[in-house]
Amino acid sequence: MRDTGKPRTRKAARLSLGLALGASALLTAATGPALAAPAPVDIPDYQAALDAVRSQATHNAVCRFLSVPLPDGGPRGAQTIPARTDPCEGVPSFTVKLPAALNEITPAFAAGTARPVLAEALRIAYVVSPVSPDSGSGRSATVLLAATQGGGWHLAGVRESDSDGTYPTKGALGATVFSEPQLHAWYQLKLDGTVEPLNDAAKAGLDGRTSVSLADYQNLVKGRYADKQPGSEYDTKGFSSGFRPTAPAHDASSPAPLIIGGSTAALALAGGTFALRRRRRAM
Repeated sequence: MRDTGKPRTRKAARLSLGLALGASALLTAATGPALAAPAPVDIPDYQAALDAVRSQATHNAVCRFLSVPLPDGGPRGAQTIPARTDPCEGVPSFTVKLPAALNEITPAFAAGTARPVLAEALRIAYVVSPVSPDSGSGRSATVLLAATQGGGWHLAGVRESDSDGTYPTKGALGATVFSEPQLHAWYQLKLDGTVEPLNDAAKAGLDGRTSVSLADYQNLVKGRYADKQPGSEYDTKGFSSGFRPTAPAHDASSPAPLIIGGSTAALALAGGTFALRRRRRAM
């Protein structure tokens, strides 16, 4: 009589392996979305954000920004920009990359009145897209989109350097990257609820610690900003260390976007003129 035990064993092994691989694939598919950034900090209407950063209006705004050098300190008056049929004439080629959420701590979280949970601790300040030169020359920048009332996104400005556009993608898998703009600090909030620094300013913001709970981090920012909220005596007297979120009001902006040249100056684009005005330091 033939021994059929071994073939059956091999078939059973192959079947078990197939089932195991299938189960693994199903597990990966099931756990994949759970590792993505939680819904409160996802970009609502991502396609609208993508359309906005890829629009000709955004491309032209970046060209206008890159065509005008911003001197250190900046002038106090207005600069007239020669009218051009093609705003990108003479500007090195660049690429506007995919948009990402720029999350910041909320005023209520900084004041200590919000719970130390993701949905109450963070909010989208802007949607950002890094602008990188296509060659070794040229400046980097960041496109900023603000939420439009009723849904969608509109061009809010262009900022010097692409750090605001690249940091949001530097977190670990499943982590939510956010900024404490008063310190120029970048952190990641991991799935286990811990906050970790992503740059030196964030390390200083955590008093040198490599990881703290979200509740402990809230205690730190409460100590820094609870008595410095908008409308407080500290704020109204014009001191330099008040807490003021950078997120704009969620309504349509004027057709001319705010063009931010650095941490201490802002450029307002109005037709062919850039009017430079100093901003109070928010650190």
